[in-house]
Amino acid sequence: MSRRNTSRGVTRGRQRLPLARIENEVQRLVTFSKRRTGLFKKTSEMSTLCGTEITMVVFSPSGKPFSFSNPDMNTVLTKYFGEIPRAEANVPEHIIRAQRDAKMRAMTSQINVLEALIDEEMLVDQALREAEKGRPSISDLQLPELQSMEHHMKTLLDQVPEKLNMISIMGAQSQAMETRFGANDGAGPSGV
Repeated sequence: MSRRNTSRGVTRGRQRLPLARIENEVQRLVTFSKRRTGLFKKTSEMSTLCGTEITMVVFSPSGKPFSFSNPDMNTVLTKYFGEIPRAEANVPEHIIRAQRDAKMRAMTSQINVLEALIDEEMLVDQALREAEKGRPSISDLQLPELQSMEHHMKTLLDQVPEKLNMISIMGAQSQAMETRFGANDGAGPSGV
């Protein structure tokens, strides 16, 4: 029995593209960006799964360098090329500087997020201490006050998962930034 779905259009699906240079510059840059991300992801997986040390530098069609290193570029290059002055290590100074700058930007961003969280928690702590000063003992409270307190505690309890979710999202974002900018001891791609 053949079943036809007339509401759906017929698509060509995933097709294998011929292996040739993409002539359209915009399409070429988009393809480079997507494939570079996939290449760095596969390289990271191989490094993790096999315990390998990897350094990869890829230049975009416009000549912009992108790198991935695990554990970090200098360690891998020193291991395989020995102590060679940077000029002779086939790693241009601007790539090393750009990788270091990207790490600094990512770490600065993480520090700012953590400082904001600390400031927020200090304000909450201060507010709790202030509220605690004027409160009678819980055993001295009347039923309406206890019910009000119960309501406030339930509200706080509902806000805890939201707060945890926000913190985990920020943690995931910082991990993504580490991966993107190589802020994890050089493990991760960094764009220049």
